Amino acid sequence: MSAPPDRDEPRDAAPAADVAPVADATPAPAAAPEATSWPQVERRRPGRALRTALLLVGLAGAAFATGLALFNGLVMPQLIHGRGEVRVPDLSSLSVDRAEETLRQLGLKLSRAGERFDPSVPRGLILQQDPPPQTAVRSGRRVLVVVSLGEEFSSVPQLFGMSLRGARVLIERTGLAVGGVTRAPLDDVGEGLVAGTDPPAESVLPREAPVGLLVSTGSAAESYVMPALLGRDLGTVRRQLEAVGFRVLSPEGAGSRGMIILQQPAPGTRVDPGATVNLQGNGRSSS
Repeated sequence: MSAPPDRDEPRDAAPAADVAPVADATPAPAAAPEATSWPQVERRRPGRALRTALLLVGLAGAAFATGLALFNGLVMPQLIHGRGEVRVPDLSSLSVDRAEETLRQLGLKLSRAGERFDPSVPRGLILQQDPPPQTAVRSGRRVLVVVSLGEEFSSVPQLFGMSLRGARVLIERTGLAVGGVTRAPLDDVGEGLVAGTDPPAESVLPREAPVGLLVSTGSAAESYVMPALLGRDLGTVRRQLEAVGFRVLSPEGAGSRGMIILQQPAPGTRVDPGATVNLQGNGRSSS
């Protein structure tokens, strides 16, 4: 029965300082739901942001791949292969003008890379090309060519009075070859020196053609042509031949006199002074 007066007593009394905490504690339960719901909102936001970021990354990757494919498929062919490809034609054995015109029709250009002697390809025709025939190249590409100078020719040098060794060296430097060497006695050229060539000096020959040489063996010795002595007196002929330096031999006995019936060397033979001449007589004394 004493409980009611205790509940009514606070209403009639003036507010006390220690009542304020009761009034402040009253709204506290209302604030509790907000405090409990805040952590739940924070837990949902990180998952949504991650999904959004992954989606953006995926879209960016797809866009990059699509752009790269378009660049390689459309832009790069226009930059690199925009002119198209052609096959390099075979230019061998064509003249330079004809080869240049053939390349121009295909959108290619010709450049001369040099010249070279080649006896198998006439002068002025294409000898070699780069790139080779049937090579696929872009339009506008330059094709390098080597032009043939044809067969190489050389002029026989002047060799008169040179030594044989010097003549050989000079002939080989000229691009020719040394042919046969003939030796003969000559009065106007010293021994061992070149007196002439075959073909003559300044003749134009193909490269590696042989050149013959005539080499002097010194002054020519005096020589004679054996006359016909048959029927002449052996004694008279003996004296004449021995007077010019020949040595005359005859058989002993009757063969050493009379008319000559046998001679050696034969008539017309060239003999040098001091050579031996064999004569045989018929053994009869001439009257």
